[in-house]
Amino acid sequence: MNCHIGYNRQASNTPAFALIAEGWNELVQESLTPDMQGVCPVSASSQVLYALGPDGDAVGVLTWEHHKDQAIFEVTLAYVEPSSRKQGVFTALYLALFEMAKKSGVSAIHFQLHPSNKPAATVLGKLHGRVSSVLYEHAVV
Repeated sequence: MNCHIGYNRQASNTPAFALIAEGWNELVQESLTPDMQGVCPVSASSQVLYALGPDGDAVGVLTWEHHKDQAIFEVTLAYVEPSSRKQGVFTALYLALFEMAKKSGVSAIHFQLHPSNKPAATVLGKLHGRVSSVLYEHAVV
């Protein structure tokens, strides 16, 4: 898909603000939130890249926090609306974030995924991401 990538330092000031809510709602409905609690990690001050489709509508969004003390970008939400998936939208967003990271002196980009989020894990693997930690939790009931 031919899309335009935009950037803003505040998620609330973008055409993708409603898409952020849609993406988080889908993760909650599918029980795929990274924290398994459903508390949205995106704030109005989160940085955001967004993809606009040919008609000017937001079709994808990627939000993150820049942890300067650790020189990392921590992605808080990555979402592409269903009709635009498998068209390169996420890859375009990711590559734009990768370039921003290089220019900012960031050494790593972190994505925290729910263990059942296989589609996201597959895409990140194709982009040469590597698993750097796995959390095992044992419930005591």
